[in-house]
Amino acid sequence: MPRGWAVDLTDASAADSLPKPPGYSEVHAHEQDTQLTKKVDYTQLKLKKARELAWSPAKSFFMTGIMLWMSGNGVHIFSIMITFYAIYNPVKSAFTVNTAFARFVDPKMSPIDRTSILMSKLTFVMCNLFAMSGALYKMSLMGLLPNTPSDWVSFLAVPPAVQFSSGGIAR
Repeated sequence: MPRGWAVDLTDASAADSLPKPPGYSEVHAHEQDTQLTKKVDYTQLKLKKARELAWSPAKSFFMTGIMLWMSGNGVHIFSIMITFYAIYNPVKSAFTVNTAFARFVDPKMSPIDRTSILMSKLTFVMCNLFAMSGALYKMSLMGLLPNTPSDWVSFLAVPPAVQFSSGGIAR
């Protein structure tokens, strides 16, 4: 039994014959679209994306922290690998900060916008240092960092002898 209220959306001529909603004007809709594209400032969008990229290492710190915690404090291959990558990735990111932010730098930018990009870069490096500090703490818990006095005993000088004793065999 066919339904009288069904609309076939595959037929283009049927879609054109549908009435427009109340208050719809194609001229008005076109004017709104052009006004929206004029209001978009690409420099501000780039600065916003640069700030998002700057805080991305801090967002991933919690996942790295959970992985470091789950790997335990024992010196095993898995915990060493996790700790190595938790140190290696922030160091690598901090050294490639200019390539990471290269897409946001525009020669037409004002000096204020360039300062904003520089602050985003500094935030990025500081967040990476913060992420690396968690891995260094993990290394100290594992006993891989020399942070106790007993780790430095081999560098202490042997004091000279205060007394001297000798002995012999008597027959």
